[in-house]
Amino acid sequence: MRRRGNGHGSSSMTALATNADAPAQATRRAVALLAFCCLLWGYSFPTMKVAIAAFEHNLPAAAVGRTDNPPHADGQRPILPPSLEGGINATFNGWRFTLATLLYWLLTRARQRGHSRAELRGGFMIGAFFSAGMFVQIAGLRYTLPSISGFLTALAVVFAPLAQAFLFRRHVGLYTWLAIAVAIAGIVILSLPNPDAVRALPPVNPPIPYLGEALTILGAVLFTCQILCVDHYGRQADATRLTLVMFATTALLSLALGAVLGGSGIYNGHVLSGVATDHTFHWSLLTLVAFTSVLALHLMNLYQPFIAPAKACVVYCLEPVFATLFSVLFQTERLTAATVLGGAVILAAVLLVARQQPAALPLPRDG
Repeated sequence: MRRRGNGHGSSSMTALATNADAPAQATRRAVALLAFCCLLWGYSFPTMKVAIAAFEHNLPAAAVGRTDNPPHADGQRPILPPSLEGGINATFNGWRFTLATLLYWLLTRARQRGHSRAELRGGFMIGAFFSAGMFVQIAGLRYTLPSISGFLTALAVVFAPLAQAFLFRRHVGLYTWLAIAVAIAGIVILSLPNPDAVRALPPVNPPIPYLGEALTILGAVLFTCQILCVDHYGRQADATRLTLVMFATTALLSLALGAVLGGSGIYNGHVLSGVATDHTFHWSLLTLVAFTSVLALHLMNLYQPFIAPAKACVVYCLEPVFATLFSVLFQTERLTAATVLGGAVILAAVLLVARQQPAALPLPRDG
């Protein structure tokens, strides 16, 4: 059983707790809002691919590793030196979360006072795991389809309950294990080879077989650590202060890594002026900042502590379903029978979690 935190909890969470059927209502609301977060994150998969491609298209020809695959060729991706590729990924995350930090501070500045130790420590740890996970996820996305990236990221549904059961000695009920098994079945269906799905912006051939998949799985492990930290610190900290520290940490770590790896290959007049006038880069970056960063991560930090990590990860399996739907809308993939079946199976797993009678969990205190 988790101990009640000593910090400040969210007033909206406490308001829910005053209702007569607070546990059931809180669980249903948390599941619904986390599912909404998954919809926003699903949008981020093809959008990140578009944004990174737009970034790369503004590189000078001298920065591209091979001239037989020029950066401006239709539907092609330039082959970059590994350090520059990593620098672009980190720099993009750094810009994204610098803007997210500023926007979030403007929206919540009235609450951004008197940060507790739990809020500072928790925000830093969540941000560190998140920034590392985002870095390797974007790197893997270069070598795989957005839907496959989303599917493998959802492997946190396996890692989180194992950590909950064996590392933290917290019970994972039979009903939850059933939902996890159903979700895994959906992930397996979605991950089957599906060559008919490929459309625009095909993945680059990796220098090592299955490099994209391996990087994405590593990202899933890092995101699992992030989920466990949200579960732990989310009960001790105010969600708005925790989220601001998370954004700032992600921005600083990503900017530093991008500067080390990319350096003058990114921060030069040609690239910066090109990005500054690239409307594709603008809309993709700004929508990622507003919706998949500020809105989605605020809701995640606020509502995930209502349910155990294992159950939360079942809900997060909706992310690849939405990633596929948005990839179809963006015309980077085609909808196939396998993706429809896999998505339906995952949806069934989420409904199992939503209908489960929740265990009594201590809610954060307000003030």
